[in-house]
Amino acid sequence: MNIDNKLDKVFQFMHTRALHEQCNHEIIQAKDHTLFPFLYGKYALMMTDAEPENDIHIVFESFIRLNQFPIVAVANWKATAYGQTLLDRYQNNYLIKMLDPQIQLRTLNMLRTNCFLYIDAYHQQDETYSLIEAMYMQLPVVAYDSEYNKKLTGNGAFYYKTMVDLLILLQSLHPMKVYSNGALMKQIFNSRLEKLHPKHSALQIAEQ
Repeated sequence: MNIDNKLDKVFQFMHTRALHEQCNHEIIQAKDHTLFPFLYGKYALMMTDAEPENDIHIVFESFIRLNQFPIVAVANWKATAYGQTLLDRYQNNYLIKMLDPQIQLRTLNMLRTNCFLYIDAYHQQDETYSLIEAMYMQLPVVAYDSEYNKKLTGNGAFYYKTMVDLLILLQSLHPMKVYSNGALMKQIFNSRLEKLHPKHSALQIAEQ
C-alpha cells in the first residue's frame, strides 16, 4: 500500500473516532500549575514511542543545547531498554519533563492546548494518530522529515532530520510563525477530511 492510500485509509477511519471527545481544549487550573510549574511559559510537547528508531535523544539534546524552554515528552519509557536509558539519562534535567502515557486525558489535553509547539519524532507511520490529533487541535507541528509525515502534513509543517536541523529550526521559530503554522495544520486536516467526505463538514465528521 502506497503512502497516499495509507493516508486515505487513516482519514476514512477518522470519522469513527470521537475526536471531539478525545481532543478537548482545556484551560490551566491551579492544580495543573502545581504539578507543572512551567505551564505559564513556553514549552514543547512530544508524544511518542520510546523506540531507538525514533531518535528521541536527538530531540532531547536539541532542547538542552537550545536552553530556552522545556519539552514535555510522553512515552512508554519503561517498556524498552532504550526508553529506560533515556529515563536514567534525562529525567533529572530541568529542560526535559518525561511523563508516563497513562496520564489522565484531561491532563494530556491541557498540555496539548497550551503548548508552544508539538514535536513528532516518529520516523515511520504513527499508529496512535497523535500527529493527526495535534493537527485537529490546531497545534504547530515540528516533525521528523519522512515521506509519510510530509504527506500527512501537506508539506506544511516544520521538518528536521538531524540534531543540527532541529536546533536551527527551534532557534528560528518566532511566535507569529508558530501560530500561523497551527492554523495551517488545522486547515490541512480539514481539507483532507472534506476531500474524503465531501458531503460533510470537518466538524460534522469529527463528531460522528
